Amino acid sequence: MPQDKAKPHKFLKKPPKRLAVVDQNACSGCAGSPSCIAFCETVTVKDAVVDAIRSVKAPEINPFELAYIEFDKCIGCALCAQVCPWDAITMYEYAEGFEMDEKVTLQAWQPETALQPVGN
Repeated sequence: MPQDKAKPHKFLKKPPKRLAVVDQNACSGCAGSPSCIAFCETVTVKDAVVDAIRSVKAPEINPFELAYIEFDKCIGCALCAQVCPWDAITMYEYAEGFEMDEKVTLQAWQPETALQPVGN
């Protein structure tokens, strides 16, 4: 399912100039411990953790979880692209990011199917 350009950004008043896109054909999942996710969780905007990258299960594609970036949270900082050991994350201009995402995303993250913490 393509990402929604109309969805308001969680942290920014206007969209970022560029977006990070994961080529899931090149993503290895970093053996279950993706460095992109760890580094994304260190970025904060107004005391809120960005956490734009999610892990998605795609056992028919990769035994490990693949990275997926939510564009309504991505601030375009490029930290994830810098730490990816497989060069699977590329920065694109905003509009081009949506086009490329549709081409290289094998399994999108869907909140309705995500595991929920116990007690919620």
